[in-house]
Amino acid sequence: MCRGNNVGMFDTHCHLQDERIFGRLGGVVDAAKRAGVARMLCCGSHDGDWGDVAKVCGLYGGAGVACAYGVHPRHADRCGGGWAEALEGYLVSDPSAAVGEIGLDRAACPRDGAAQSKIFIRQLDIAEKYGRPVSIHCRRAWGELLPILRDRGGLKFGGAIHSYSGPPDLVGELMGLGCYVSFSGSILIPGGKRAAASLRKVSLDRLLIETDSPDIMPHGVAGEFNEPANLVLVVDRVAEILGESQEKIVALTYENGCRLF
Repeated sequence: MCRGNNVGMFDTHCHLQDERIFGRLGGVVDAAKRAGVARMLCCGSHDGDWGDVAKVCGLYGGAGVACAYGVHPRHADRCGGGWAEALEGYLVSDPSAAVGEIGLDRAACPRDGAAQSKIFIRQLDIAEKYGRPVSIHCRRAWGELLPILRDRGGLKFGGAIHSYSGPPDLVGELMGLGCYVSFSGSILIPGGKRAAASLRKVSLDRLLIETDSPDIMPHGVAGEFNEPANLVLVVDRVAEILGESQEKIVALTYENGCRLF
């Protein structure tokens, strides 16, 4: 839950525990604050990095960094035994933590589709058990993701489809299944007509923004890696596409992020 009245941008999906950031974390967080990022959700990728996620949140929780723990689909076939019990342990230790990054990725190579589906569903079960929202990754797997969510009656505690890359015609059903829809720096790719069309389909009360830092460097930005300070570029492009002010996009996506996470 968001605390205080320090409304600013909410980066609803980043990986501050990533080795590209972790060694210079203080500078990255300071730069984000200077850029107007009031809150960040630091998402785990596998059971081997959850300890670092907890360290990041322990150090910078007062600076608005919140935690999510999950197994990314690209790590589904490399999970150690006992990962589910470990995940539950982190959720018990942090009652405000979300479950993520989880999902399906049929673009990953090599990949184990059966392991991805099994671990994804198990994590949805854990999230529901503890009443937590989820952050979902989906690439080239919409035909598998939607039946899973339908069979569950949707996400009872909500969730985000992070860095949305699907077609515009799926947005309505995803929202009906309890999903918020998040857009990253990929929306700045020149000629990205499908992303813009998808964005226009999202209800303003279900819209989120993110960087997916340190990945998805916004088009035209130089640097070693993407970082939360670049979220302002996502805000600018979203505002441009929707014909809204930057201030409105910041305020409503912050409120939406706080409602969910």
